[in-house]
Amino acid sequence: MSAPERAGVLRLDELGLLALRVLAVLAVIAGIPHVPNAAAARFVEIAHAPGLPWRDSPVEYALGDWLVIRAVGFGSVGLARALLGLVAFGADLVAWRAVAVGWGRAAATRYLWLGAPLLGFIYRRSDLVAVALAATGLALALRGRERAGGVSLAAAVLVKVWPIVVAPALAIERHARALRTAAIALVAGLAGWFLLGGADAFRQVGTFRGAIGWELESTVGVVVWALTGEHRFEAGANRTGTVPTGAGPALLVAALVTVVAIWLLARRRPFTPAGAPALAAVAALLLFAPVFSPQYVVWLVAWGAIAGRDGPRWPWLASVPVILTGTLVTLWYADVDLGPGGNQLVLAARNLAVMAIVIAYLIGAARAEPVDA
Repeated sequence: MSAPERAGVLRLDELGLLALRVLAVLAVIAGIPHVPNAAAARFVEIAHAPGLPWRDSPVEYALGDWLVIRAVGFGSVGLARALLGLVAFGADLVAWRAVAVGWGRAAATRYLWLGAPLLGFIYRRSDLVAVALAATGLALALRGRERAGGVSLAAAVLVKVWPIVVAPALAIERHARALRTAAIALVAGLAGWFLLGGADAFRQVGTFRGAIGWELESTVGVVVWALTGEHRFEAGANRTGTVPTGAGPALLVAALVTVVAIWLLARRRPFTPAGAPALAAVAALLLFAPVFSPQYVVWLVAWGAIAGRDGPRWPWLASVPVILTGTLVTLWYADVDLGPGGNQLVLAARNLAVMAIVIAYLIGAARAEPVDA
């Protein structure tokens, strides 16, 4: 290791990637060019709604996300957009630091590279908050701060729900105290959410305000869109067709079975738990979800970066959906429409790349020689 690296001096590529992030957040704050306000506008609408959230007005966001919404949405849409940009930028840096502390500088640099294609839009959403909390939770547990790590992971689940599928990494690494703390904190958070929003709060989040269609970008939705040509704007997203009765629960079961298989294979395998197994588990969740908004690919970035530590090149498949989606959404935000056929092809390619992550992991883990416990 060189002297600058030992001293913690940033390399030129790291400085450039961080500078790119500064420019991205400044563009969001300034509102140029072609900066959409959809998320900020919805946040303001929710924050200004009278009465209690979920009980008196529909809210499609979980408790942790609602707290972010209240923090940034109290003023105008322009102010909400700027504050949201700063929150997302800060979360991005926290996630980068967490990856560095937990899994090394090389993984942290990969994190910066993998996230770069998403900078055209990801600072306009709150998804990085959950990424930062989840990565911090696992990193803290790895460094011996298990209670703090468990609380951080529970907070991540209360923001976006999906980080629950990376929690088994704590069990594999024998961080029982962190896992117990996460469970207790999560139960307490869910109880508080129930008291505030009632039982219907969970339904509203689980169904995205009672939407009945497939989101266009989902694995099934893009196929339905291509076959029918029908799409509409429903409950805050572009959707197509109708999700048949029983399809939602069936997809949930398929996702759970796949995630369980991923973590069972991860036991006694030569993979960093927060790397390839976590990456594949999150990819499986996205693969079977009836909603797969473009910003969701940022959920893969930290785990893809960590997976690069294990040697095999296949974890870098994570970069494929990231880059494809980043390009696609940047084009849409710049008012460049590829046309239905072009949009469907790019989305289908992204979804196939996510599927490839899951399949490659399952095959690789099944073939890998077990290591001593």
